[in-house]
Amino acid sequence: MASKSTWIMLRGLAREKGHWGPFLEHFARAFPSEEVLAIDLPGAGEFREMQSPATIGEICKFVRQQASARVPAKTPLKLFAVSLGAMVAMEWLRQSPQDLAGCVLVNASSRESPVYYRMRWQVWVRFLRLVALPVAREREHAVIDLIMNNPEARDMAHPTWTKIATERPISFLNVAAQLRAAARFSSLTTAPEVPTLLLTGLGDRLVDPSCSEKLHSLWGWPIRRHPWAGHDLTWDDPSWVLRNIPGSVSDSIT
Repeated sequence: MASKSTWIMLRGLAREKGHWGPFLEHFARAFPSEEVLAIDLPGAGEFREMQSPATIGEICKFVRQQASARVPAKTPLKLFAVSLGAMVAMEWLRQSPQDLAGCVLVNASSRESPVYYRMRWQVWVRFLRLVALPVAREREHAVIDLIMNNPEARDMAHPTWTKIATERPISFLNVAAQLRAAARFSSLTTAPEVPTLLLTGLGDRLVDPSCSEKLHSLWGWPIRRHPWAGHDLTWDDPSWVLRNIPGSVSDSIT
Protein backbone atom coordinates (compact mmCIF):
# COMPACT_ATOMS: atom_id res chain seq x y z
CA MET A 1 0.00 0.00 0.00
CA ALA A 2 1.33 3.44 -0.92
CA SER A 3 2.31 5.75 1.92
CA LYS A 4 -0.06 8.58 2.80
CA SER A 5 1.31 11.87 1.48
CA THR A 6 2.08 14.80 3.78
CA TRP A 7 1.55 18.42 2.79
CA ILE A 8 4.19 20.75 4.27
CA MET A 9 2.70 24.22 4.73
CA LEU A 10 5.08 27.21 4.62
CA ARG A 11 4.14 30.83 5.37
CA GLY A 12 5.86 34.02 4.25
CA LEU A 13 7.77 37.04 5.52
CA ALA A 14 7.48 37.61 9.30
CA ARG A 15 4.63 35.11 9.50
CA GLU A 16 4.24 31.81 11.39
CA LYS A 17 1.84 28.87 11.33
CA GLY A 18 -0.67 30.71 13.52
CA HIS A 19 -1.17 33.14 10.64
CA TRP A 20 -2.82 30.40 8.57
CA GLY A 21 -5.93 30.85 10.73
CA PRO A 22 -8.74 28.45 9.74
CA PHE A 23 -7.11 27.62 6.39
CA LEU A 24 -5.24 24.60 7.78
CA GLU A 25 -8.53 23.02 8.86
CA HIS A 26 -10.10 23.78 5.50
CA PHE A 27 -7.08 22.29 3.74
CA ALA A 28 -7.21 19.10 5.85
CA ARG A 29 -10.89 18.65 4.99
CA ALA A 30 -10.15 19.16 1.30
CA PHE A 31 -7.46 16.43 1.40
CA PRO A 32 -8.86 13.88 3.88
CA SER A 33 -6.56 11.09 2.71
CA GLU A 34 -3.39 13.15 3.28
CA GLU A 35 -1.61 14.62 6.29
CA VAL A 36 -1.10 18.36 6.76
CA LEU A 37 1.92 19.72 8.65
CA ALA A 38 2.71 23.43 9.09
CA ILE A 39 6.39 24.18 9.74
CA ASP A 40 7.62 27.55 10.95
CA LEU A 41 10.63 29.16 9.32
CA PRO A 42 13.67 29.69 11.57
CA GLY A 43 13.29 32.92 13.53
CA ALA A 44 9.48 32.79 13.56
CA GLY A 45 6.78 31.08 15.60
CA GLU A 46 8.10 28.22 17.68
CA PHE A 47 11.61 29.05 16.44
CA ARG A 48 11.40 32.80 17.12
CA GLU A 49 14.36 32.67 19.56
CA MET A 50 16.61 31.52 16.71
CA GLN A 51 18.50 33.85 14.41
CA SER A 52 17.06 33.57 10.93
CA PRO A 53 19.64 32.63 8.28
CA ALA A 54 20.25 35.29 5.66
CA THR A 55 19.97 32.90 2.70
CA ILE A 56 17.02 30.93 1.37
CA GLY A 57 19.35 27.92 1.05
CA GLU A 58 19.98 27.81 4.80
CA ILE A 59 16.31 28.41 5.60
CA CYS A 60 15.40 25.53 3.29
CA LYS A 61 17.98 23.27 4.95
CA PHE A 62 16.39 23.95 8.34
CA VAL A 63 12.86 23.28 7.05
CA ARG A 64 13.94 20.03 5.43
CA GLN A 65 15.50 18.92 8.73
CA GLN A 66 12.26 19.68 10.54
CA ALA A 67 10.26 17.73 7.96
CA SER A 68 12.64 14.78 8.24
CA ALA A 69 12.24 14.76 12.02
CA ARG A 70 8.44 14.99 11.96
CA VAL A 71 7.39 12.92 8.95
CA PRO A 72 7.96 9.16 8.68
CA ALA A 73 10.71 8.13 6.28
CA LYS A 74 9.72 7.50 2.66
CA THR A 75 6.49 9.48 3.03
CA PRO A 76 5.72 11.38 -0.20
CA LEU A 77 5.96 15.12 0.50
CA LYS A 78 4.06 17.97 -1.12
CA LEU A 79 4.62 21.66 -0.48
CA PHE A 80 2.02 24.41 -0.17
CA ALA A 81 3.96 27.63 0.19
CA VAL A 82 3.17 31.34 0.24
CA SER A 83 5.46 34.23 -0.80
CA LEU A 84 8.79 33.83 1.07
CA GLY A 85 7.74 30.26 1.81
CA ALA A 86 7.43 29.74 -1.95
CA MET A 87 11.08 30.74 -2.34
CA VAL A 88 11.97 28.08 0.23
CA ALA A 89 9.89 25.60 -1.77
CA MET A 90 11.71 26.50 -4.99
CA GLU A 91 15.04 26.06 -3.21
CA TRP A 92 13.87 22.62 -2.06
CA LEU A 93 13.02 21.84 -5.68
CA ARG A 94 16.60 22.82 -6.53
CA GLN A 95 18.33 20.97 -3.67
CA SER A 96 16.35 17.74 -3.41
CA PRO A 97 13.54 17.37 -5.95
CA GLN A 98 13.50 13.64 -5.22
CA ASP A 99 11.89 14.46 -1.85
CA LEU A 100 8.82 15.99 -3.44
CA ALA A 101 5.67 14.71 -5.09
CA GLY A 102 4.22 18.14 -5.86
CA CYS A 103 4.26 21.87 -5.08
CA VAL A 104 1.75 24.71 -4.96
CA LEU A 105 3.38 28.15 -4.95
CA VAL A 106 1.24 31.16 -4.00
CA ASN A 107 2.23 34.67 -5.14
CA ALA A 108 5.82 33.54 -5.66
CA SER A 109 8.76 35.59 -6.91
CA SER A 110 12.49 35.34 -7.53
CA ARG A 111 15.39 37.55 -8.61
CA GLU A 112 14.49 36.89 -12.25
CA SER A 113 11.87 39.62 -11.72
CA PRO A 114 12.90 43.24 -11.01
CA VAL A 115 13.10 44.24 -7.34
CA TYR A 116 10.40 46.88 -7.88
CA TYR A 117 8.02 44.09 -8.91
CA ARG A 118 9.02 41.66 -6.16
CA MET A 119 7.91 44.35 -3.74
CA ARG A 120 5.94 46.94 -5.66
CA TRP A 121 7.76 50.27 -5.54
CA GLN A 122 4.48 51.99 -4.66
CA VAL A 123 4.45 50.30 -1.20
CA TRP A 124 8.11 50.71 -0.17
CA VAL A 125 7.54 53.75 2.06
CA ARG A 126 4.29 52.30 3.40
CA PHE A 127 6.02 49.01 4.23
CA LEU A 128 8.83 50.74 6.14
CA ARG A 129 6.31 52.76 8.11
CA LEU A 130 4.20 49.77 9.11
CA VAL A 131 7.25 47.75 10.18
CA ALA A 132 8.19 50.62 12.47
CA LEU A 133 4.78 50.86 14.16
CA PRO A 134 5.34 50.08 17.87
CA VAL A 135 1.78 49.01 18.72
CA ALA A 136 1.02 45.44 17.64
CA ARG A 137 -2.66 46.10 16.98
CA GLU A 138 -1.91 49.04 14.69
CA ARG A 139 0.95 47.24 12.93
CA GLU A 140 -1.11 44.13 12.17
CA HIS A 141 -4.01 46.27 10.97
CA ALA A 142 -1.64 47.97 8.52
CA VAL A 143 -0.21 44.63 7.35
CA ILE A 144 -3.66 43.13 6.83
CA ASP A 145 -4.85 46.22 4.97
CA LEU A 146 -1.91 45.84 2.58
CA ILE A 147 -2.10 42.11 1.84
CA MET A 148 -5.84 41.30 2.01
CA ASN A 149 -8.64 42.66 -0.18
CA ASN A 150 -11.60 40.83 1.38
CA PRO A 151 -13.18 43.00 4.14
CA GLU A 152 -14.56 39.95 5.98
CA ALA A 153 -11.15 38.29 5.93
CA ARG A 154 -9.54 41.45 7.29
CA ASP A 155 -11.99 41.59 10.20
CA MET A 156 -11.50 37.91 10.97
CA ALA A 157 -7.70 37.97 10.80
CA HIS A 158 -7.06 41.10 12.86
CA PRO A 159 -7.64 39.79 16.42
CA THR A 160 -5.76 36.55 15.73
CA TRP A 161 -2.77 38.28 14.14
CA THR A 162 -2.66 40.91 16.89
CA LYS A 163 -2.58 38.15 19.51
CA ILE A 164 0.30 36.43 17.69
CA ALA A 165 2.23 39.70 17.39
CA THR A 166 1.79 40.33 21.13
CA GLU A 167 2.56 36.82 22.39
CA ARG A 168 5.05 35.56 19.79
CA PRO A 169 6.63 38.59 18.10
CA ILE A 170 9.27 38.13 15.44
CA SER A 171 12.30 40.33 16.01
CA PHE A 172 13.25 43.17 13.68
CA LEU A 173 16.63 41.46 13.11
CA ASN A 174 14.90 38.30 11.90
CA VAL A 175 12.59 40.27 9.61
CA ALA A 176 15.66 42.00 8.18
CA ALA A 177 17.42 38.65 7.69
CA GLN A 178 14.39 37.25 5.85
CA LEU A 179 14.23 40.31 3.63
CA ARG A 180 17.94 39.96 2.85
CA ALA A 181 17.49 36.28 2.00
CA ALA A 182 14.52 37.06 -0.26
CA ALA A 183 16.37 39.84 -2.08
CA ARG A 184 19.27 37.51 -2.92
CA PHE A 185 17.21 34.52 -3.99
CA SER A 186 17.45 33.32 -7.57
CA SER A 187 15.12 30.79 -9.10
CA LEU A 188 16.02 27.37 -10.46
CA THR A 189 18.49 26.76 -13.26
CA THR A 190 16.46 23.86 -14.64
CA ALA A 191 12.90 22.78 -13.95
CA PRO A 192 12.72 19.53 -11.95
CA GLU A 193 10.15 16.93 -12.92
CA VAL A 194 7.93 17.70 -9.94
CA PRO A 195 4.33 18.77 -10.65
CA THR A 196 4.18 22.43 -9.65
CA LEU A 197 1.22 24.82 -9.72
CA LEU A 198 1.33 28.60 -9.46
CA LEU A 199 -1.53 30.54 -7.85
CA THR A 200 -1.57 34.33 -8.05
CA GLY A 201 -3.93 37.10 -7.04
CA LEU A 202 -4.30 39.79 -9.67
CA GLY A 203 -5.18 42.23 -6.88
CA ASP A 204 -1.86 41.70 -5.09
CA ARG A 205 -0.63 45.14 -3.94
CA LEU A 206 2.59 43.86 -2.36
CA VAL A 207 4.12 41.59 -5.06
CA ASP A 208 3.34 42.23 -8.71
CA PRO A 209 1.51 39.25 -10.31
CA SER A 210 4.03 39.45 -13.16
CA CYS A 211 6.48 37.66 -10.82
CA SER A 212 4.34 34.52 -10.95
CA GLU A 213 3.92 35.01 -14.69
CA LYS A 214 7.71 35.10 -15.04
CA LEU A 215 8.04 31.74 -13.29
CA HIS A 216 5.25 30.40 -15.49
CA SER A 217 7.10 31.47 -18.64
CA LEU A 218 10.48 30.21 -17.40
CA TRP A 219 9.47 26.75 -16.29
CA GLY A 220 6.12 26.09 -17.94
CA TRP A 221 4.38 25.55 -14.63
CA PRO A 222 0.59 25.88 -14.93
CA ILE A 223 -0.83 29.05 -13.40
CA ARG A 224 -4.22 29.98 -11.99
CA ARG A 225 -5.12 33.66 -11.63
CA HIS A 226 -7.59 35.00 -9.09
CA PRO A 227 -9.33 38.11 -10.48
CA TRP A 228 -9.33 40.29 -7.34
CA ALA A 229 -7.56 38.60 -4.39
CA GLY A 230 -4.49 40.15 -2.81
CA HIS A 231 -1.19 38.80 -1.55
CA ASP A 232 -2.74 36.51 1.06
CA LEU A 233 -4.93 34.39 -1.17
CA THR A 234 -5.56 31.87 1.61
CA TRP A 235 -7.46 34.49 3.60
CA ASP A 236 -9.04 36.42 0.74
CA ASP A 237 -10.62 33.41 -0.98
CA PRO A 238 -9.67 30.04 0.56
CA SER A 239 -12.44 28.22 -1.29
CA TRP A 240 -11.01 29.29 -4.67
CA VAL A 241 -7.53 28.19 -3.58
CA LEU A 242 -8.70 24.71 -2.64
CA ARG A 243 -10.80 24.26 -5.77
CA ASN A 244 -7.73 24.95 -7.90
CA ILE A 245 -5.41 22.41 -6.27
CA PRO A 246 -5.53 19.03 -8.06
CA GLY A 247 -6.90 16.29 -5.84
CA SER A 248 -8.99 18.58 -3.63
CA VAL A 249 -12.40 17.18 -2.70
CA SER A 250 -13.66 20.55 -1.45
CA ASP A 251 -15.88 22.68 -3.66
CA SER A 252 -16.67 25.22 -0.96
CA ILE A 253 -15.93 26.15 2.62
CA THR A 254 -18.80 25.97 5.06
